[in-house]
Amino acid sequence: MKIRDFTFAQRLEELMVDRDLYPSDIQRITGIKRQRIYEYLQGVTQPSAYNLKRIAEGLNVSSDWLLGIKDN
Repeated sequence: MKIRDFTFAQRLEELMVDRDLYPSDIQRITGIKRQRIYEYLQGVTQPSAYNLKRIAEGLNVSSDWLLGIKDN
């Protein structure tokens, strides 16, 4: 059984709620397919380094924050 790390999923969901964004908005901003974004939100998979960078840049946050390494 795979142990899931929800830190990224929780941070992404927090951003989406705070900014009133939907997976389709994240897709538009980053170019990442909506199905993949749902997988991230469910904790099924973690983003590749490339997709992590796209999300961080698109949402104007650090990748360290998204991964739970830093709190700001």
